[in-house]
Amino acid sequence: MAQRSWSDLPRDLIDRIFRRHLNIRRIDPKDLARCSLVCTTWRCVIADIWGKNLSLLSSASGLINKRVLAEYQNFQTDPPEGCRVRFVDSLFHWEGIIIGPQSSPYAGGVFLLDIHFSDQHPFKAPKVTFQTKVYHPNIDQQGRLCLETLWCPATTISHVLLVIYARFNDPDPDDPIDFEIAHIYKTQRIQFEEKARAWTKKFATASQISAIDWTDWP
Repeated sequence: MAQRSWSDLPRDLIDRIFRRHLNIRRIDPKDLARCSLVCTTWRCVIADIWGKNLSLLSSASGLINKRVLAEYQNFQTDPPEGCRVRFVDSLFHWEGIIIGPQSSPYAGGVFLLDIHFSDQHPFKAPKVTFQTKVYHPNIDQQGRLCLETLWCPATTISHVLLVIYARFNDPDPDDPIDFEIAHIYKTQRIQFEEKARAWTKKFATASQISAIDWTDWP
């Protein structure tokens, strides 16, 4: 007999399984969040439950923002080029990966990001921080980058990561966070690219890739 997985279960059955627990008010949103990673059907059912039952919208940061959940679902359905995300411990806290574009000095690099959404999302920009060291004029030594000028309530995290990915190919030295790197980019492009490649090789290749369990990423 062919082996079957949890994702093969019919939607109506999944719906009954989760709705059977609606009267158990102690269900953990983190567990539901992890269940939503199984497949699209599970995500849709759980999103439907969250959207209609405020008792399930509690998390360590307060009410879970339905917009954040919708952004996660849309991201998994149509992920930006070279990008992946997953939940960490709540819908407000994600981890991301950006793969360095092949046409850039960051080619072959795997860059980890920490993504925190405010409980005022989408009216306040999320905090996106590189956990991997990057030599780039628009990223500081602590991995921070400025999203305030990019962000408005209509902006999505998919768009943000797509812009960051594009910045690997096309840095903006006229709006830098690290002014020294921006100056080198403008005046000594070859030196800039050599150092960006060296940092990518040192901090974002073999050691990072070997530490990532790719089976955990949807």
